[in-house]
Amino acid sequence: MAQKKRLHLLFSFISLAGTPFFYVPAALLIAFFSRTEAVRLAALLLVVEALCGILKFVCPKKRPIPLPCKTIYQRYNAGSFPSIHTARIAAMSVLLASAYTGSAAVAAGIFSTIAVGYSRVYLQKHYVTDVLAGAFIGAALGVLFR
Repeated sequence: MAQKKRLHLLFSFISLAGTPFFYVPAALLIAFFSRTEAVRLAALLLVVEALCGILKFVCPKKRPIPLPCKTIYQRYNAGSFPSIHTARIAAMSVLLASAYTGSAAVAAGIFSTIAVGYSRVYLQKHYVTDVLAGAFIGAALGVLFR
């Protein structure tokens, strides 16, 4: 049982990489080196948020562990498709790998996208298809913004 709690805590921590707790400080750090890249990243994340948010309402799909959906916010939060956490990290990874070329940047982007996606499935927040769709959306938008 303790092992399961540790894994839950680990994957909850990894999942934070797809939230503002990670990408806002990351954008501020990037701004220290390149204001242009920070603005591009902020615009990209706004588009990812908007597109995925719209898809949650257009393609309503319940999460593996359903959440209440009485209010508009609850409906948004209860939507499983697509995984916005995965879309955010994939978009950020593609954009940063194109700006900071090198195999380490690419490997870090791939690893972080897979880790966040897996964490969302492990935590029973999303299905694999939600994560794959989020990764595709984020990567495609990342390519468009580079």
